[in-house]
Amino acid sequence: MDNEVISVIKLCHSEACGSHFLSIKTTAKILQNRFYWPTMFKDTHVFYKTCENCQKVDTGQKVLLYNSRLHLFPGKLRSKWSSPFIVKHVYPYRAFDIENTNNENVFKVNGHRLKAYFDNFPSENESIGLNDLIDKG
Repeated sequence: MDNEVISVIKLCHSEACGSHFLSIKTTAKILQNRFYWPTMFKDTHVFYKTCENCQKVDTGQKVLLYNSRLHLFPGKLRSKWSSPFIVKHVYPYRAFDIENTNNENVFKVNGHRLKAYFDNFPSENESIGLNDLIDKG
């Protein structure tokens, strides 16, 4: 991959407009920004697989849990990411003990159902008034 491709992927995956999404959603963000190249899907997947923040889950980190509930009577498949949990212990082969922050219950889950939760984004509270936009020259 050349430097331009890496910078576009990095912008849409891990910089201000990205949120460490999976490779498919990152590719969708790249397309929304009107970029295209023939190996875009492959390059984005390779970048995602090498992103250390996306692949590594450590003790004490906040994660989201994928809950999938099949309700036979209503006829709906409900699936969603549950609110943040805290990783208490990491087992070999991607098994984790996670703690519910609401009631402090700890339970073991498969790592395929977890997604890293990032909440340390800097807030930018810069505002510009409409009068500031008018050139008074």
